[in-house]
Amino acid sequence: MSTEVLFHWPITGRQTELKDIEQALERGGGALLVGGTGVGKSLLLATALERASDAGRTVLSVGGASWSSGARAKGYGSLGECIASIEPANLSGSASDRPLVGVDDAHLVDDASGHRLHRLVAAGRLSVLATSRKDVHTPAGIDKLWVDRLIDHVDVAPFDRAQLRDVLHARLGGHTDAATLERLWSATHGNALVLRELVDHAVEKKSLRCVDGVWVWDGLTHPPSRRLSELIRLGLRDLSRDERELVNMLAVAEPLEMDIAAASGLAHAAESLDLRGIVAVRYNGTRVELRLAVPLSRVVVASRMSDLTAQRLRRQVADAMEATGSRLPEDVLRVVSLRIEAGLLPEREQLLIAARTAIRRRIHDLAERLCLLALRAVDPGQRLLHGGPVSDAGEGPEALCRMVSYAIQRSDTPKDSLRAALMLGEVLIGKGRHEEAEAVFDTALSAAVDIPQAEYVAAVHARVVNLAWRLRRVKDAGAVLDRAVAAVGPGQAGVLHGSRALIAMMSDRLRDAVDIGEAVLGAGDAQQAVTQGLVPVVVLARTELGDPSGALELLSRYRGSSFDWDPEAAALMVALAARCLWHTGNLREAADVLDTARRYDEADRWPMLLQTVLARARLLRLRGEPQRAVAQLRQAVALDTGHEWPVTRAWTLAQLGGALAEAGQHAEALRTLVEARTVQREAVSHPIADDEIAYDRALVLAHTGDYSGAASAALDLADRAEAGGRTPTALAALHLVARIKENASYRFRSRARQFAARCGGATARMMSDHIQALAEADGNALTKVSRQFGEMGALPLAAEAAAQAARAHRAAGQRRKGREAWATCEDLLRGGTGTLPSWIVNENRGDMAPLTPREREVAALAATGMSNRDIALRLVVSVRTVENHLHRIYHKLGITERQALHRSPGQEALGRSVRLPAG
Repeated sequence: MSTEVLFHWPITGRQTELKDIEQALERGGGALLVGGTGVGKSLLLATALERASDAGRTVLSVGGASWSSGARAKGYGSLGECIASIEPANLSGSASDRPLVGVDDAHLVDDASGHRLHRLVAAGRLSVLATSRKDVHTPAGIDKLWVDRLIDHVDVAPFDRAQLRDVLHARLGGHTDAATLERLWSATHGNALVLRELVDHAVEKKSLRCVDGVWVWDGLTHPPSRRLSELIRLGLRDLSRDERELVNMLAVAEPLEMDIAAASGLAHAAESLDLRGIVAVRYNGTRVELRLAVPLSRVVVASRMSDLTAQRLRRQVADAMEATGSRLPEDVLRVVSLRIEAGLLPEREQLLIAARTAIRRRIHDLAERLCLLALRAVDPGQRLLHGGPVSDAGEGPEALCRMVSYAIQRSDTPKDSLRAALMLGEVLIGKGRHEEAEAVFDTALSAAVDIPQAEYVAAVHARVVNLAWRLRRVKDAGAVLDRAVAAVGPGQAGVLHGSRALIAMMSDRLRDAVDIGEAVLGAGDAQQAVTQGLVPVVVLARTELGDPSGALELLSRYRGSSFDWDPEAAALMVALAARCLWHTGNLREAADVLDTARRYDEADRWPMLLQTVLARARLLRLRGEPQRAVAQLRQAVALDTGHEWPVTRAWTLAQLGGALAEAGQHAEALRTLVEARTVQREAVSHPIADDEIAYDRALVLAHTGDYSGAASAALDLADRAEAGGRTPTALAALHLVARIKENASYRFRSRARQFAARCGGATARMMSDHIQALAEADGNALTKVSRQFGEMGALPLAAEAAAQAARAHRAAGQRRKGREAWATCEDLLRGGTGTLPSWIVNENRGDMAPLTPREREVAALAATGMSNRDIALRLVVSVRTVENHLHRIYHKLGITERQALHRSPGQEALGRSVRLPAG
């Protein structure tokens, strides 16, 4: 499978595997590289053989291994030919001098050659590096090599997201934006061969392009290259008739429930395809779902399928889904989509239900198509040519308005046409076509058609948010609100008052937002639509004003009814509850609350849960798990968030940058920060999102060593947040400055105390105490702050405060307290927080290991309770020598008595330095 083009891509992301191979060769026998098709086994083998050749070893290759211009290996067509060519005199028992045989695709070796190879390796005459597919049987002789532990077994897995990023950087020579990374991961699942072909084709077609130094890919806008298609088809060869039928069914209708496959008589085919790695199985609640393991297989298989076959399979799956009962809104969406692709037009009511689900799932292209279909004046059941009408989207707002007006006037059910038009307006907002959305809303809401008041109010709300936030026409939004309130009457305008509160929030009038919301909610008769629109706005405003306890009280008042809310509104409630809880110092309870949101995530509905993704990522970072936060945020940045308030894409990118910086990936953190700033300039935002972006920007600068820039950015944030009444944010910004530049903390400690007095919650108090302790260089106070952060669950802050306490104690001449504080810091770091940030000058570690090896032995034995005489006998020294050692140990550790050795900092390390006696 190795070809010359393979070596146009650098060997990247395989450092662990290469190290395992080198260690295996040092031990003598070699290694068997096992993995799925296309994961990069051949390139890994060729690289290892070339390195061995460069080190002076005799390398013999079989089956195309090491077909590189740089490799100096002699090639053979078969293993038997290779072994026969080796002169007995060339066989050596020295591990470094043995000939090294490289075998690509060892599962194709004949049994006799496999046994001969086993005998030579077992005799210490040869070393071997071989590759094999994991889904096939290898000859007995090859199997015996690793079963007998003559060679190592090295698993070669697909690239994870971090490895994929490194590979792309090496191939493209530049930064790849976060959304592109996630799209490429989703398309390839880390398969090296598919990734290489896809990227090379995308670069050739200029769909993967470099924009201002950043590589961007919008997705598969062109059919896969012929070479990529053929490579994927090679992985699908030798399928039985039933296996081929199931693969075709998955290509046009995945994910497919196992029950539907079984009802179609394809259960055994599913099992065999699963074993071969062609089909991936996912458990979704009580459902067992099947997908093609390589996502691009779907495109390739569908492109080679007869139209009649595709239509038959789509109808077959749609019929089966309806027969088993559509239990979720997503099921209706899939049935409708399959019928449309099969050339049939579903009932208009089904189209509207499916369109609503597609809007919630952020599948905007499909939602637009469904809305346009519902607006067309065609009879239900009529056949569609080529899967349905073409969108008029490219003709501009005027054409859309004419179509909407015509559809409402001509339709036998104008209410349904109006509903379709209003949903089309929502879709256009989600696609970023805000002027067109306003035109559609204006035309639809001006039609003389009565619709339920709740639907009218919801449409006005969407229009107002679009005007105020996306188009920044706040005055026009207010005029629309006034007309709508007059039309429905003050008693029915609750949701519209919620719109006013939201506009106030986006305009940085948090107190107005709270007053508007509480006036409506205080009446006590607000309907569900009103509460689910208002409560999150009031909760967020209260939290940002420094009243998390009041926000939590409001959340608890509506917690019972929120289970009946729209899933997205319910998810926002969960995210806001977590935000309130970490402001009150309850990180563990915040984690428990976020775990409840997973019940909404059973169908992989990431867009609905984007708010909770950000909340969970922030919580992971506070608890010292930035790598997990990075993994979640990488997926989040690829999602369309333009429709989902209060989330913005720049906010998501900035938090990814902060998590990367905390995880030590500073270069990528800076690149991601630049990307966030670019997106922020080009897209709509709001003050709270801008605060989050500014904070993570300062944090990234600090982690990358620009302390002055970080402090300046954080102080600017504190000033802006204070002016807007966002006191917790202002305090957090000052806290960051104090941590970065401790010598400046005395200048704003009184300001921090004032902020803390205005804020509720333990977190604000701890931040203020931390700033005060740093300003006074008070080691005891810093130790107390460290303990409080640790009890809260914020382990990185606890470790940082402990390190600062150690430094303060040492500066005050309190060496023992300094060592105790440093030991606490090390314990916290071992607890999973990783390393201290770069601005903590690590002056403590030199004091932590001042003992000589002999002194460490004496201290460890004395800590077990052994007498000086017993220690002397154990170490074969005099008692006087032991006493002298103990005297120096007490001085270096800052203690005065033998018992203190039991609790001395670093005692765990002392215990490991000597084997302690039993008892």
